[in-house]
Amino acid sequence: MKKNFKSNLLLGILLLVLAAAFIYGMAQLFDHSEYCRVLFCGESAGNGVIGRVDPASQQTLAARVELAGRISMYIFAVVTAMQFLAFFLALTVLRRIKRNAVAPEFKLRQLEGADIFFDVPLYIGLFGTVSSFLVMTFSPQSARLIAYSSTLIGIIFSLALRVTLLFPFRQKLLNLTAGVEK
Repeated sequence: MKKNFKSNLLLGILLLVLAAAFIYGMAQLFDHSEYCRVLFCGESAGNGVIGRVDPASQQTLAARVELAGRISMYIFAVVTAMQFLAFFLALTVLRRIKRNAVAPEFKLRQLEGADIFFDVPLYIGLFGTVSSFLVMTFSPQSARLIAYSSTLIGIIFSLALRVTLLFPFRQKLLNLTAGVEK
């Protein structure tokens, strides 16, 4: 039991470090990649049409657009990191249920109780979509990017968990309870 706790703790710490590294990497990309900045700020950010971004002055329109883009980038990075954490949490829950030395009927009931973990990516995607509405007043371009991408990532992760992991395991358990073996 202690060994399992230690390995789960180390895995949790590793995942948090990877999430922090991803968010830091996104911030570095925003600072050093024009493509990333345009992705979150829009085409007009930082060019001469609406004014140059001056780090000393936060009052220009370009500075506000860049700030909204930076906030959007952080929301996107945090939502994406949360998606990966939720994915690995669901994997851990499923792995624990598989390893339990109990009857297949009981494992099926455990899967019903753990069903919420396979929906968490959808909820995180919804959180990203709602967060994008907060940014929309400042930067409609980046708000759409957050809304669509966070929802899409949530759908993909939840679907991947359900189709590739949950469904085959549930089918195997149902076959075992019915006495059918593959």
